[in-house]
Amino acid sequence: MKKNNRSHFKIKALNKEKILNNLSKDYLLFNIKQTDRYIEFDSNKEDGEKIETILLKNNVKELSVKHKGFKLKTLLKMWGVIVGLILGLCAYCFQYFFVFKIEVWGCENLSDKELISFVENQLNSKFRYFINTKEIEIAVKNNFEKVSSVSIAIVGQSLIVSINEAVLPDEMEGEFSPIISQYDGLVTDINLVQGTCNVQVGDIVQKGDVLVYPYIYDADGEQMAVQPKAQIQADVWIKSEDVFYEYLIKEERTGRKIVCSEVSLFNLIIYSNTKENSFDNYESEVESYYLTKNNILPFIYAKYTFYETKTIEINRNFEEEKDEVIEKLRAKSLISLSENEIIKDEKCSINNAGGIYYLSYTITIEKDIGESYGYQFPQS
Repeated sequence: MKKNNRSHFKIKALNKEKILNNLSKDYLLFNIKQTDRYIEFDSNKEDGEKIETILLKNNVKELSVKHKGFKLKTLLKMWGVIVGLILGLCAYCFQYFFVFKIEVWGCENLSDKELISFVENQLNSKFRYFINTKEIEIAVKNNFEKVSSVSIAIVGQSLIVSINEAVLPDEMEGEFSPIISQYDGLVTDINLVQGTCNVQVGDIVQKGDVLVYPYIYDADGEQMAVQPKAQIQADVWIKSEDVFYEYLIKEERTGRKIVCSEVSLFNLIIYSNTKENSFDNYESEVESYYLTKNNILPFIYAKYTFYETKTIEINRNFEEEKDEVIEKLRAKSLISLSENEIIKDEKCSINNAGGIYYLSYTITIEKDIGESYGYQFPQS
């Protein structure tokens, strides 16, 4: 076998002998070398790509492949990329003058599809220099009552329609929102002005629970919508939790890393900067993004970073660090308090589960847990 017409593989895997035996059944392998860490072997270049695909499907992560030799298909592929780049560049320059997409920003209650359909009907041409954005803005404003302002701009090959919807007060729409609890706590006092109360003193409520419904019942038993107004005081619990391990094994980065990168176009790699990963233990991160902002030449850049890691053992004594751990947990709870809030009670609970300590620090304060929507209560 000529050395310049072959594929050379170097792999590392837990089941490398089994993989090698399976490959030998279907492909001719030669120059096989085996060490404690790797297996190296050669194959016909025609079989090289098939073998590489099989290895990747078998999750062989540490793989070094070298294809040697010259093939007409490779040359045609190279010329195909060059021709594709030239045609793509020409197409990009041509399509720059046209609008192919309409995007709507700011819609919450209006229908995106309805607005896009209306704007499409206003376009007399998709040639960007024939589009009068000011006329379309006026048409949208005149035909959509819920649009308070509109701005239209051409960005790339997209027509961006940015709108602000008119916001009506709840009173004008005939709808009111209930008063919702903003915290977890125990209800201690209720001052109901208007609405139907859903809680009573002594109830435990959670954040998101309905405190006062936006309606009342008249003398005939009919439900009538009203703006809810109330002041509801509660003992609120501010809690922070942590776990302390007296013995812990974890992976830690050593500071060494290997960075590889590649650029691809239509899933064809046109640039590659790869390095062999020699780390026995490592963590990996992948970052990829488009180098261009159009869909004609979607160049994708990908960066692969391998961080070497080591296993370390941590031994700590809870009794020696107990006060410091509790103080940090208390400080974490205090961060959630507002200025001038009075603390009614503090407590810390500790549960030991065989060298694993579960800590919970709770601060109790008195607070108004509902919103009164602009209603001002008299000061006592």
